[in-house]
Amino acid sequence: MTSSCRDNARGFVRPYLISLDGILRLWELFVEQCDEMDLVADALDELAGFHDYHRQPRQAAKYRAEAAALRQSIAKVTS
Repeated sequence: MTSSCRDNARGFVRPYLISLDGILRLWELFVEQCDEMDLVADALDELAGFHDYHRQPRQAAKYRAEAAALRQSIAKVTS
């Protein structure tokens, strides 16, 4: 993945974390812009942080677990 792709995707993170609709749009932007699965795992971590901020630890834990599982899957595929 090119650095510009990751930088552009990161630029979308902050403005879209304001609302639930924004979170869904953020997800779409990440997946559309960079189909690299590690970026999807990063997006899941960002979503977990959003739920931490809003004091929803169970939902945050689910997103973190999904990100960890995805990273393990990526590691298996790339090795």
